[in-house]
Amino acid sequence: MGGAGRRPGWWSVLLVLGVLLTGCVSRDVDSAEPTTALPRYYDVAQLSAAISERLGMYRTARLSVRGEIAGQPAATQVSGDGVIRLAGDGVSAQFTQSVRRPGAPPVQTEFLVVPGQVYQRHAESGPPWVLVDAGSADSADRRRAILADAIADSGDPTANLVRYADATLVADAADDVVDGIAAVRYELVVDLARAAVLEPDPALRVQLEQQVRAGFTRITSTLWVDAANRPVGSHTRQELPGVGTLTLTSRYRDWGRPVQIAAPPPGRTR
Repeated sequence: MGGAGRRPGWWSVLLVLGVLLTGCVSRDVDSAEPTTALPRYYDVAQLSAAISERLGMYRTARLSVRGEIAGQPAATQVSGDGVIRLAGDGVSAQFTQSVRRPGAPPVQTEFLVVPGQVYQRHAESGPPWVLVDAGSADSADRRRAILADAIADSGDPTANLVRYADATLVADAADDVVDGIAAVRYELVVDLARAAVLEPDPALRVQLEQQVRAGFTRITSTLWVDAANRPVGSHTRQELPGVGTLTLTSRYRDWGRPVQIAAPPPGRTR
């Protein structure tokens, strides 16, 4: 996810191309459900503006993700469940991440992500939280942090949609149903060569160019949007440096319901 409020430095180097779509608002999300036909947008700028306008009202949601990491000796299953908050300074999230490798029990880790910082703790041990060092020599810590950041970023359905708007096409928009909710399914296609030319961040531009040279000229993602122009689902494919290829299916629900996300107090970290 890019644009204003992106995490600086190390975080901005993450190439999360597939995420084309991640004060609290206490308004009841069911009270504003439109009853008319679902709107459709065939222009990326219009789609992005419609979603952004609605999420300016509904800034919080519950997020569930399920996926797989390829590019390792054996496929690794990953999941995450928690809450997100979208604000001008970026995405905040708190969730439990579960990673399962073939033949091994799942490893669960709790993550707390606030703009500029990622904290983690083992789910079974509870406090204290540990501030993740982006420059840690521990490769396992770096991989966990990258994965946590990618899951949190998937909570912002508009950031990369805005970032790559001039290189993205709405290939299709069709009626669909997600978890019993009527939605429009958008197929979004990014022209990576054009995205590389337009990318102002040198580090991200280099990674885009590497993707193109490797033969990945286009990336397709799917976004489901309800009648109120709120995301209810997404399907993405992301290249995570040092981790592998992450494929995620996300579900959003309870838009606008209050959530509690805050960096832990100093006495609860180490």
